[in-house]
Amino acid sequence: MKLPPKNKTSYVFDNEQDKRIFNKLSEFRKAKIGKEQEKLISFLYSQLEKNWRDPLEKYIDQLLKSFRK
Repeated sequence: MKLPPKNKTSYVFDNEQDKRIFNKLSEFRKAKIGKEQEKLISFLYSQLEKNWRDPLEKYIDQLLKSFRK
């Protein structure tokens, strides 16, 4: 997976904490990560986007689907 993943909306860095979070997530570029970890990291990046609610809802739907099996 390419990190950061292609964002759907632009990233918002309203404060220093947002920048720190983005930089910390960027450290995963060097790591070997599994498929589930890729999904989680991609989701975490989405929380820095202007429209973070759609990815949040999609992630929750996927989690619920896995529990309903």
